This record gives sequence, structure tokens and C-alpha cells, in this order.
Amino acid sequence: MKKLLLFALLPICIVAGAQEKLGIGIKVGQNFTSVNSVAVDRHASSYHGGVTLQIGLTEKISLVPEVLLSQTKLSTNPSIIQVLGNNSLKPETYHLNYLMVPLLVQVKPFPVLLLQAGPQYGILLDQKKDGIENAQLAFKQGEFSFVGGAKVNLGGFFVYGRYVVGLQDISELQDQAKWKTKQWQLGIGMSLFGF
Repeated sequence: MKKLLLFALLPICIVAGAQEKLGIGIKVGQNFTSVNSVAVDRHASSYHGGVTLQIGLTEKISLVPEVLLSQTKLSTNPSIIQVLGNNSLKPETYHLNYLMVPLLVQVKPFPVLLLQAGPQYGILLDQKKDGIENAQLAFKQGEFSFVGGAKVNLGGFFVYGRYVVGLQDISELQDQAKWKTKQWQLGIGMSLFGF
């Protein structure tokens, strides 16, 4: 894990020495998550928040590493027919809390519009079932995903929207279903300096 973080931070350190522009900001937003092959509510809402750094490579292209605390919420809600057929089925909610580290490339086609895309790695910090007990399902300790989206600068503030696609199965269960996440992120942020 330490090697992975060092590998992720190495390009940032190299580029930081030769940057044309440096900026830092904070952001907070809403997640809307769904999972393939799992009977969970589509687009269950949760949150994310953290710090964003912008390192200008050219006037139009920047490197944008971020560190975010993000929650993936999975809510099962069986139908009445499923419950009648199986007494063990009941509504359950799983909260998976991640430390997300996206490393995005940002392109500025217009003065206020910025497009972002790149890889993201999430480290599973905590997993709870119904908010009070440890999850009985086994989830993997990390998740690779791909992020794509847009950001609109509004002076010292910005709004953004992203789509995050999980690239691997997040479940440790040995069933044939692949638990891959898909997530919409909407949020607002504030530039502390730069940008």
C-alpha cells in the first residue's frame, strides 16, 4: 500500500517543481451509486468531500490529484413477493467508506469550462451494515475505477459533475455475479488559492 501511494505521489512531486500554476481547493458533494448484478436500489445517495490540487502543465492542460473521503451506499429493498418467498430477506443498508485518490488530467476548452478524466484508486476504510454493525458481506480492501466529468469555474467557487465506473469486482464472495460500481458525483467547491 505504501508503494502504491508513493507511486501516485511521485509524478506530483516531479511536476510540482516545474509547474506554471498551482492551486488548491476544497470540495463536497453527493454520490448516487448503483452496482451491477446486485439487487440494490439504483442510485442510492451518499456523500464525498476532500481536497483538490491543480498543477498547471500548460495554459490549457493541468494535472489534478485529489484526496477524498467518499461513501458508497448499497440499499437492498426486496419486494413483498421476495420477502414472502424467503423469510430471511429483509431491507438492509451497507455503508462502505473509502479514501479515494483520483489522478485526473484536466483540459480547459473554454475559460469557465474544464473537462477532467483519469484513474482513481479507493482504499476501503470502513464497512457497516445498517449503520451500526460490521458488514457481514466481505468487500475487497481497494477498488480501481475511471473518472470522467466536467467542472465550471464561478470566480472563487466551482460546480462539478462526474461519472465514476468501477473497473473491478468489489465483493470477496465467490459467486458468479460481478459487483462493479457505477457512480454519479455532483458537488460544489471553493478555491483556497490559485485556479
